[in-house]
Amino acid sequence: MALTKPPKEILFTEPIKESFHPPPPMEERQGPQSDKWCDFHEAYGHEIDNCKSLMREIIAKIKAGELNHLLSGKKYRREERNDERDPTPEMHIKVIWNEEQENEADGERRTESWMYAPIIFHTIPNWRLSEEPVVISAVIANRNITRIYTDTGSEADILYLHCFKEYSFSVKDRLRYMNLKIAGITGESIRAVGKVKLDITLGTHPLVRTEIVDFTVIDGRSRLSELFGRRTLCKFEAITSTPHAELRFPTPNGVTVIHSKYVEPPKERSVVHEAPGNFVRGNHQGSCSVEMM
Repeated sequence: MALTKPPKEILFTEPIKESFHPPPPMEERQGPQSDKWCDFHEAYGHEIDNCKSLMREIIAKIKAGELNHLLSGKKYRREERNDERDPTPEMHIKVIWNEEQENEADGERRTESWMYAPIIFHTIPNWRLSEEPVVISAVIANRNITRIYTDTGSEADILYLHCFKEYSFSVKDRLRYMNLKIAGITGESIRAVGKVKLDITLGTHPLVRTEIVDFTVIDGRSRLSELFGRRTLCKFEAITSTPHAELRFPTPNGVTVIHSKYVEPPKERSVVHEAPGNFVRGNHQGSCSVEMM
């Protein structure tokens, strides 16, 4: 049974997920698997794409005819008959999933043909050119997050503490406290709270994609919720265009376009009126008034 989506993406994007039965409790593990997080169990022990409880729910919904669109069209009829004869179909499932490789940091990463789809930004008239930041929204750890700034100049992926505090305790428990600092281009630095791995889902069905990103959590004052740096954009093979106010990236079903949702903050403007006269050090002639708009 070949699926067109990995189990993780099915859990995050399919409306039928609300009818899944709650998974049985998972015993806490110590050892190599203790750092593997499962969003279906909301506990450590294994990765979500290897979760047997989630796959049993997906298979049950497919047999009930509620998730047939996730099956490959050419193999659906043949495999459906095989499933009816097989008393334990879950032992023979071969699923295509987007598994995060342990050696991804060394440059070895899975590649698919759809990742090489050309990304094209067409010429637009001058009156439509944008000079504002590209600010988007995304589903991060099952929450719809707005005011996410995409910054191709940032090495770090930032999650602000005021946003992180809104998550459930199961997500907060993933935070890894670290002694590290985030430095700006002028040399100023701020101490980070720690790092946390969260799943990011971008796009709308069927042009949707999910990746796992290691965010740096900082306690700073900002109108933003998060900042997508070069590493996140690289994971999605995403390209941002300030003049177009768009972000584009490939998905298994084609290239998706996300439009910027930047809202300019209110500003105070100063208008200076200078009266004729000569200004002399120590005293002045004439007058100067400032009007706040």
